[in-house]
Amino acid sequence: MARLYEVGQLMQEAAKRSDDAPAAPEPVRPVAVDDDTVRAALAQHLSRISGSRTEIVGFGRKSSGFSWITYAFVARTAAEGDRKLILRVGPPSGLFAPYSVLPQVYALQSLAGSGVPVPALVSSEQDGAEIGFPFFICAHVEGDVPAPWAASELDPDHKRAVARQFIEILASLHRIDPGSTPFASLQLGGERAELRAIAGWRASLARPTARYYPLLDWGGRWLRDNCPQPPRRAIVHGDYRIGNFIEHQGRIAAILDWELTHLGDPHEDLAWALMPTFNARSRKLYGVLERAEVIDLYQRASGIVVSDKSLAFYEAYALYQAAAIQMCAVRAFEVDRFNDMRLAVMASQMPSIVRAFERALEAAA
Repeated sequence: MARLYEVGQLMQEAAKRSDDAPAAPEPVRPVAVDDDTVRAALAQHLSRISGSRTEIVGFGRKSSGFSWITYAFVARTAAEGDRKLILRVGPPSGLFAPYSVLPQVYALQSLAGSGVPVPALVSSEQDGAEIGFPFFICAHVEGDVPAPWAASELDPDHKRAVARQFIEILASLHRIDPGSTPFASLQLGGERAELRAIAGWRASLARPTARYYPLLDWGGRWLRDNCPQPPRRAIVHGDYRIGNFIEHQGRIAAILDWELTHLGDPHEDLAWALMPTFNARSRKLYGVLERAEVIDLYQRASGIVVSDKSLAFYEAYALYQAAAIQMCAVRAFEVDRFNDMRLAVMASQMPSIVRAFERALEAAA
């Protein structure tokens, strides 16, 4: 297929790369979140909402991600005994701050008792008046989170069963009518979530760094101008992939990480799940389900006919989003001086992502 752009045109676009991009925010400086302070405030919050003095036992960070901070702990009261809970906090200097707790709260509220397993919501605050940051508390779910890069170590039959569950749960999510859930408030007018997200990633990529990729400028505009109409407005997870669920005794016990959930095109979740990055570099889901098998299973379970053109668009968008996320990390290290060498390493991954994005754009055109 002919290339999507001419080199001369690309260089002209490069010269004016930020002319039509949204204004970029000023550099930030990392703000430390003190675990002891959070623990003390958490005890006060749970004591207030339960009406009983609550002791926090075994409090500690469960992960060292780049966005929301996750803590695991036990809440101990005289009346209820011990409850294993999870606290998620949106720190003021996370990669994608400022944070809103509402998407995750909407998801846990909307999906309780549905065909989509989620942890039970306990409490939440957007203004973070007691803890200091946006937060929510949910029940702890027993099980393990699979590591995509370790997929080759698992039994193929086991992975196949889990992968099929994974797609069937996605179909269940997309079948839910958002109008009967708290997500209904997101449907009232305004710009489509997909276009709003593309504009946000373009603004992020317009911020100054030591690296510039002309294709990302051009590609962001192409995505904005060619975003397809969805077959229906569905609840989209936004980060639906291997590694974002808890598995217990061969069953998916909970789908995790709803911070990017929104109303949008169901093709977006399907494209994200199929990215080789999340499947140990394999073109197969979890290294076992062929693409055609995934699409067939999804169509039969969801009742949604998958459009090859829309899926190709969202596969390109997935790589564009991945590139923008990587560049957020690179900028945090190079400009904002975050002291985390994992952020610096991400710079080395950019060329391969950009090349993959170029191929995906050509396939989508």
